[in-house]
Amino acid sequence: MSRSQPAVSLQEQPAQPEKPTSPTGFTLQSWQKGGLLVILLGILYVRILRRKKSHTVACSHCGKKNPPHLSNCQKCAAPLMRM
Repeated sequence: MSRSQPAVSLQEQPAQPEKPTSPTGFTLQSWQKGGLLVILLGILYVRILRRKKSHTVACSHCGKKNPPHLSNCQKCAAPLMRM
């Protein structure tokens, strides 16, 4: 007595997982994402650089340039006027 086992064959191809799609239908390539990241970081760097270059305050009495955080002149101690 020999038993033969039924042969297993696939009638259909296995389902491939679907690629995730964007809800808006708008997708970016990886190089485009990298380019946008570089541009964004450049803009942030320029803004920080401009903020650090805050305007110096010149003393109206002696003319010495002072950092913006001071309220009195470093040279003559006169009050600094901000405009």
